[in-house]
This record gives sequence, C-alpha cells and structure tokens, in this order.
Amino acid sequence: MKKILVIRYGGVGDIITTLPVIKSLKNNGYSVILASNRRYKEFCLKYMEIDGFACIDSSFFLPLFMGDKEKNVSSFFENLDIVISYTDEEEVFSQALKDTFRGKIIFHPVNPENIKKHITEHLLEPVYNITSNVCKSPSLKVMHIKQKEFFIIHPGSGSPHKNWDIERFLEVYKRLSSSIKGIILLGYAEKKQYEFWYKNISSSCVAEPVEIEDIISYIERAYFYIGNDSGVSHLFAAAGVPSIVIFGPTSPSIWSPTGKNVKILYKGERCSPCNIEQRQLCKQKSCLNSITADDVIKAKEEIWKKI
Repeated sequence: MKKILVIRYGGVGDIITTLPVIKSLKNNGYSVILASNRRYKEFCLKYMEIDGFACIDSSFFLPLFMGDKEKNVSSFFENLDIVISYTDEEEVFSQALKDTFRGKIIFHPVNPENIKKHITEHLLEPVYNITSNVCKSPSLKVMHIKQKEFFIIHPGSGSPHKNWDIERFLEVYKRLSSSIKGIILLGYAEKKQYEFWYKNISSSCVAEPVEIEDIISYIERAYFYIGNDSGVSHLFAAAGVPSIVIFGPTSPSIWSPTGKNVKILYKGERCSPCNIEQRQLCKQKSCLNSITADDVIKAKEEIWKKI
C-alpha cells in the first residue's frame, strides 16, 4: 500500500476542510499520514480516517523550518511515496522538504486572499493529480446520542471582525432556551466574552472545552448548532449536527461549512465580502448587522422542524 503524507497545519477549520482530501485518498487505497499541529493529534487519530499523525510543530521537524537537512527527518520520509504539502514551494520549509524527500511532492499553497473557489475544492486540486475519484464532503466519525439534551451557540471565531453581535446571540439564546436547554460554547478565542455570558445566563449553561476533542461530547448531544464563520462551525457541520452559520465580511461561497443540514445566513451587502484590511477598519459591520434574531429563529425552524 502506498503511503502519502498530507501536510496541513493551522486551526480547527483548516483540519476539518482537509477531511475530503484524506477520505478521497483512503478510498483509493492509500495509507494516509497527516502532519499538523500537535494539539490536534488525539482528535485526528480518533475521529478522522488517518493511519498516522506527525506533529509538525515538534522539535523533530524543526530542522525543516530552519532550512536544514537532518538525518532523523530524512529517515522518516524514506518510507513515503508521495507528499502533499499545503505550503508555498518557495518558503524555507518547502525548500528544505525538497532537499530531504526525493520522491513526488505536490505543493499547493493556501492563500486566503487568492482563493476563488470553495476551500474544499481548492484543497482537493492536488488529489486530482493522483486520482479522479474524490469525495467532496467533510465528515467525522462521531457517534450521536439519540436522546438529545440541548442546542449549542458558539458566539466567537478566530477573528472578532467575523462575529455577529453578542447581544443578538443573547436574544436568540433567551428565545430558544424558553423551551429547550441551551449551551454557550466558549473557547480561548472568546476570552473577552466570558464576563458577558456569566453575567447574563446561568453558569451551568456556559461550557469551556479546553481541547478540540472535548467538544465531541457536546456534538453528540446537540439538537442543533448556531455560530459564526469559524472552525467550530465547520466541526459541528462535519459531524452532521444541523447548523446555522452566520456570514458577514467573508465569502460563504469559499469558506462555508457544507452539508444538507447546514443553513448559511448571509445578506451579501454591497461591500461584502471584503479583504482583511477592510474588515479591520469597518465600523458599521452592515453585513453582519443586517442579520436579525428573527432571521436566525426562522433558519432554525427550516433545518430542525421537529422542535
């Protein structure tokens, strides 16, 4: 069986959107090793169809980032047939990788400002150099509990400029929690929101999972999910949880989670989507503020008619 190393590091969303690449390669008989951030190792080994995991941010791979060739790293690559690296071929790491591995390397950089198609389609492009039989939908191996317990709201993301107004999230939470228990999911990116949520709702309804695998227990028990353009939204959608995802300054045609149970809320104002510099300077946030709590409630009814 041929072995492929897929190098894809970054955040939660970067890992989830790479799932179709991994599944496509597995379905075509390849053994797949994923090289990514060490904090995702346990999660990836348990919930993704990979045959191995390499911590790209470990001291083992440090020589490559310094542009050096090292014997132990070279030995690791000897057992590989192909490497797909989502890095720029001209960067130091990539140049060192070419010096270390003499086999087939496919470089395919991910520059957010240059991508013109959906991110999963972009990531799959190198796979077409190997096989035309691809899987396009991200999916995780998560066992769902039949007896659901609550809905989930994740009010943050990796950038505050992508976040819907926190007061509107609170309004949606209060309206929905009158009949169903709700959980506010907060991570390290939402530190500035902690005081707000603990002040306005019961602390028993606020969850602070530390690692990505800690979120799985909430995925298993969730009726539905509401969130911004974030890695966590991609995570819930890939796990099959009915999801409402709010988009404003970023393009849903490129960055949205996919799936039949995903509802994207996007008003498409004249100025949206915009680039990173524009969204950092924007004060009006009309692309987000044009979306109302009623819009979210209506979307919930559309994707989860049983409630």
